[in-house]
Amino acid sequence: MSTCSEVSLALGEQLHATAPYAPRWLLVEDPGPWGRKAVAEAGLGELEARGKEVGVRVGLVRRFGRPSARGPRRVFLVSCVPPEPFVELLPEPDLESRGERIEGPLYLVCTNGRRDVCCGRAGRELGRALAPELGERLWETTHIGGHRFAPNLVCLPHGLMYGRLDAVSARHVARAYQSGEVELDHLRGRTSLEPEAQARDYFARRATDRLSLDDDPAAELRLEVEVELLEPPRPESCGGEPKQPLAWRLVSP
Repeated sequence: MSTCSEVSLALGEQLHATAPYAPRWLLVEDPGPWGRKAVAEAGLGELEARGKEVGVRVGLVRRFGRPSARGPRRVFLVSCVPPEPFVELLPEPDLESRGERIEGPLYLVCTNGRRDVCCGRAGRELGRALAPELGERLWETTHIGGHRFAPNLVCLPHGLMYGRLDAVSARHVARAYQSGEVELDHLRGRTSLEPEAQARDYFARRATDRLSLDDDPAAELRLEVEVELLEPPRPESCGGEPKQPLAWRLVSP
């Protein structure tokens, strides 16, 4: 039986404008093991629910390949909102806390195989490929959305999300990000933007070849985009019921 990522690829589903809208992230260090509903199973279900209400995506993280020791856990609050995205180290998992600013970037790769087979297998493969280059900047996480685009990588604090990466393309993405640029071929979107704005950003960058993180070509171009339901329905995750995902296309100019 085909996996959700194999089906998505075979159907030619596009990556752009598929990133979840997540202007802020709260990441709690937890060595695991992680279950299907990892955040709730770690005792943070109420925090996760409050986060959804105020636009904060709550997830668990651990250093890739080196599970964190039991004891005090690190908590990161990430704001992806321009013009000054940031990462703060918090004293505790609290949506209202403020902490100490730390230097980024942080990279997240979803490896939770109990949530989805594609993320578990492809995510770990991607992590092994990136670990020598990214070192302690690379973190495993429980869920970022979009299993069918696995393996996925998030570059924080700017909230750039990429999908369908292999070792070569992932290193290219990381190097582009470190140079202050967006890589378009595997870009799912910027999580500080709603999907429609992600689509405009993608098409504007394609049209102008303006790749700087700080650039905003969509603000200058009058681009019209529209959304459509894709046929046929396909599973959004392995074992899930088939659904019709949304896709954004350029209408004009």
